[in-house]
Amino acid sequence: MSNRVYLCSTNFSTPPQESDWPAFSDESGMEYEAAYCVPFFWLCLFGPQDVRLAPGEEGVFDVARDYAYLACPRDEGLARLKTRSAMMRRALGEERHALYQEWEARIAREHYSHVLVRTQELDMMDEEGRLQHDMLAALADLDAACASGTLAITEALANLAGMPYPAEPQRYNGFVLVGSAASAEGWPPAMPEPAPRLEVNGADVVVEARPWWKFW
Repeated sequence: MSNRVYLCSTNFSTPPQESDWPAFSDESGMEYEAAYCVPFFWLCLFGPQDVRLAPGEEGVFDVARDYAYLACPRDEGLARLKTRSAMMRRALGEERHALYQEWEARIAREHYSHVLVRTQELDMMDEEGRLQHDMLAALADLDAACASGTLAITEALANLAGMPYPAEPQRYNGFVLVGSAASAEGWPPAMPEPAPRLEVNGADVVVEARPWWKFW
């Protein structure tokens, strides 16, 4: 397996079992995917109470075990995105905050009851219970940051979201922050890295990027 993670809006509040896939396909919206992590903007939909356990499918794990996943009512996830938006603007800058707002709009356009993140492949990467522990820690840290009004990306949050630590979300490309849509549309678009800034006399100054041939 490629250890991929999937998010969609759906009328299912639990991951589909083998016999559920036809109904799941009919009752789910756009699917997004990522590799080896749960992207940061996905996590912004959830709180610690949304970490749940599901039975692993026979033959996927070496032994029978439950695995952690994320699910919440879609309206609750949207409310979290809206509540966290002002803090995200300050942390991300205008361009990446615009991507955050587009993510919010995409979730709002769906008409299914829940948002579900299927993480069975990710759970397989470590010992039983590890992903559940990591999700609870990361989402508790995100809740604490929201309560303070200042986004501090902790090591637990960065690790789960697949970001280096210390994290610089204002510099990352869109797919790092939000995964990618499983469609031909190519969303999210590539995002240029912002110009570096230096502090001069207590003020931030943008360092102008110059072509290689400008040496003066």
